[in-house]
Amino acid sequence: MEAVAQNSHQMPRRTQVMNISERWSDYERPQYFGVRFGMTASQLIFSGPSVDNSTRIGINGGIVAGFRLSKNVPIFFETGLMYQGKGAYINGGDADEIDIRAHFLELPLIFKWKIHTRVDYLKVQPLFGGFLAVGVAGETRFYQADPTVYGTDALGRYKRGTFSDGSLRAFDAGLRVGCGISYRNFYAELTYSISLTNAAQDEFQDFGYDSFDNTIRHGCLAFTLGLDF
Repeated sequence: MEAVAQNSHQMPRRTQVMNISERWSDYERPQYFGVRFGMTASQLIFSGPSVDNSTRIGINGGIVAGFRLSKNVPIFFETGLMYQGKGAYINGGDADEIDIRAHFLELPLIFKWKIHTRVDYLKVQPLFGGFLAVGVAGETRFYQADPTVYGTDALGRYKRGTFSDGSLRAFDAGLRVGCGISYRNFYAELTYSISLTNAAQDEFQDFGYDSFDNTIRHGCLAFTLGLDF
């Protein structure tokens, strides 16, 4: 009787292990969860006259979940929680150089179409959608030859909060387009995102950029690797 009782308690655990194993090898599953990590290359897009603006390299990472929307068509909706590093290097204005660093938590809202190829387990996944994001931290660094302009130190350095001191808005939302590729449980994608919201706060003109109409957007190219299960 004791042996039977022990086996009855062990069976659910064995079944659970089997289910995890089956899920890992089920490449046609209607739901999936994944981890992501990669790199970003971001800029600020100024409306009006162009501003000398070079790319800032950052990282991204987080977790995602996808759900199939149709039994007949392999269209999935994907969301999750991601970290995105954004910003830019800007030359000119009252400062010789401005280094803008912005750290966002992001909610992706993506639609994917998983297309089978002639290679077993290999799928191409065009994607389109949007995102909602909030800036959680950031630092803007000024480097200039004249340390008296912003009260910098002897090396001409001055720092202020990217979101807290009037440079960029913390809320961001926009569109995303790209394409992913998966082989078994491994995933990679290349995407481009652009903001639809205005990132500039009123005080951004204090940086010496009063020739534009006070509208700035984030543009971000991202390469991401992942694992789905």
